[in-house]
Amino acid sequence: MPSLMLTFLLAAILPSSKSEIPPDTWDCANDVEVWCAVDGCAARPEGEMTPMSITARRDGVFSVCAYSGCWEGETDLVEADGRLLWAADGAGFSTRPEGGFEADITLLIIEKDGVGFVRAGGIASPLLCARRAVDREVNAAETP
Repeated sequence: MPSLMLTFLLAAILPSSKSEIPPDTWDCANDVEVWCAVDGCAARPEGEMTPMSITARRDGVFSVCAYSGCWEGETDLVEADGRLLWAADGAGFSTRPEGGFEADITLLIIEKDGVGFVRAGGIASPLLCARRAVDREVNAAETP
């Protein structure tokens, strides 16, 4: 009986929704652009590089932005020995041209080094990443 009472007490004290706990967010960017296909990989010349902006959260939500839009989605985050992995098939592009522009997304971040790797469509590039804690007040302001 005491363990049942403890369970009810913890349920009353702890948040009831996963969305109430702010997840860590990673912000990443690339210094180079690499394109890979079956026949190999090549880096784009510096003046032709497309900057990317990537945001990924511990709750599985991610956004990989390049060109005029972002591939966005949600997946189960895999954590192993300080490595974080987001992998999603068929992520939609926010400004889809006719016929769509979906891509399989793979994002890997090594927490202690703040470096990562992204594969989105034909892009396969190294990343520099920084972690930031999501402020509880910011989350509350965004919630309708």
